[in-house]
Amino acid sequence: MVMTSYGDLSDDMMVEILSRLPVKSLMRFRCVCKSWYDLVKDPNFIYKHLKKDDNMRLTVSCTYKNPYDTDPFNALISYSSVLPDKTLSDLHYQDFEPVMDGLHIGPFDGIFLLLRNDTNVILWNVSMNEYRVVPECTAHFPRNTTANSSNFGLGLDPVTNDFKLVLILTLIDEERQEIDYSPVAVYNFTTNSWRDLGGFRKSYDYRFDSSHDAYLNGLFYWVVRRPDCYKEILTFSMSEEVFRVIEGPNIPQFLNYYESAMRPWMLGIYEECLSLLYSEDISHSFEVWMMKGGSWSKYLTFGPFVETYRARGFWRRGEFLLESSDKRLVLYDSIYQEMRDLGIKGLWFSVKILKESLIIVRKEDI
Repeated sequence: MVMTSYGDLSDDMMVEILSRLPVKSLMRFRCVCKSWYDLVKDPNFIYKHLKKDDNMRLTVSCTYKNPYDTDPFNALISYSSVLPDKTLSDLHYQDFEPVMDGLHIGPFDGIFLLLRNDTNVILWNVSMNEYRVVPECTAHFPRNTTANSSNFGLGLDPVTNDFKLVLILTLIDEERQEIDYSPVAVYNFTTNSWRDLGGFRKSYDYRFDSSHDAYLNGLFYWVVRRPDCYKEILTFSMSEEVFRVIEGPNIPQFLNYYESAMRPWMLGIYEECLSLLYSEDISHSFEVWMMKGGSWSKYLTFGPFVETYRARGFWRRGEFLLESSDKRLVLYDSIYQEMRDLGIKGLWFSVKILKESLIIVRKEDI
């Protein structure tokens, strides 16, 4: 029991209260007692904290045309930013571009990957503003091949309670043709080292969409498509370290590039379930599908709208992020059937949820 001025609180009640606090407060409260210090570092508490809606923030990467620049090579401006207000009422944003100058991926549970190249990564915990330079991955390649692109996933191994980063590489030969083999390596946070998992032969050429991925309960999920544009979901078990392919929900598949691209599969975690946001009819209406008990079921339909929209992601319960036909980012509340303009407009942009994260990236703290 923990004694407070309000009486005795059970351990479970105290853990629940602490899980609702911001990261900065929790980092200060580590000094209260050893049990709180250990709690803040416990992976189970870290994921309990990550699941709280209070810890969600919206990040936007946007490219727009500079109306004051006539040089076509300098006319495009890109920025990455976070909107600190969790309610999205205050639309002032914090610019990430000075930090993320160059290629970046994520965030994965509050961690951005800053890429030097396909096998050289820096981990950045935004909430703690902590970094780790990860040793360069030295996966074994077939002769006369080089890395052409990389895909990552990050999550907790629930068996060992260690955080892992999985790397999947696409290779090209001397003639710059992709080969039918993808090396795979896993990085362990506690050992600060990579392990070569060999790789797998691609029976067909998977194309990953890095904006359509999710982690839940020890599994990482990517949306992938084959050359015929048929979409599936590739999974990786953080504990077993094996890949599996699962079918998506019972929705139409379009086997040409344009129609498939116009109906993206947006993966996300919604009400603690793996979920998929799908554009039903060229983006006039939408469906939300959930996986429960190993099978998909339709959870929600909203629309149709007069204007066309593209799905951009999940937000809080009943709320979804959409892109309008004139390139505005809007928030749709399906409960009250209200659309709100978020004041962000560009030629193209991607939207991600940033969670305040207690995942430790500084090696000396592990």
